Amino acid sequence: MHINNKNLPKKILSWYDNNKRRLPWRVGQNSKKKQYYRILSEFMLQQTQVKTVIPYFKSFVNKVPNLKALSKSNEKKILKLWEGLGYYSRAKNLHRTSKILVKKYDSQIPDSFEKLKELPGIGDYTANILLALIYNRPRIGIDGNVKRVLLRLFNLETKDPSNLFKTKRNGDLAEALMEFGAIICKPKDPLCYKCLLKKNCLYYKSES
Repeated sequence: MHINNKNLPKKILSWYDNNKRRLPWRVGQNSKKKQYYRILSEFMLQQTQVKTVIPYFKSFVNKVPNLKALSKSNEKKILKLWEGLGYYSRAKNLHRTSKILVKKYDSQIPDSFEKLKELPGIGDYTANILLALIYNRPRIGIDGNVKRVLLRLFNLETKDPSNLFKTKRNGDLAEALMEFGAIICKPKDPLCYKCLLKKNCLYYKSES
């Protein structure tokens, strides 16, 4: 299924460019920190809200500044830095994954969905979002926010919505959809009056 509205990605990206939150793991496309910051933040964000993750992320990268340092750290140190975030299996999986990335992939995150899925702690969502954010692949991670946006806009549930949106800014779009769901298309009391997409939105049409 392809949504017949070429302006939809442009509208979402325009909103994102003007309204996105300043988050510490959002670094420039060419930053050497990008791969490490993205994989670390995605592990931390599994089952945890952004506002909770921010101080932990800042503290973590201050003590463990890159993937190689992470791979060489002992598990006790990693778990101590993770203390309070909960779901400690994430920290253990991240630590195991860092060792594999350094040894097998020369400290680079694989650009293959299948190879990413082989890493500890990485499922479909994390593999998709890493491919989008790091390699600008036309992938979208389906979290609760994105699922809600798709249901309200199109009354649609899909495991792969990437074919719905055509853009060259695939990584930004993947992040924009999550951001849009978190800030505008909220679970309760969505801010429809602020929404640039309401003319395209089945939920808005049904409510108005």
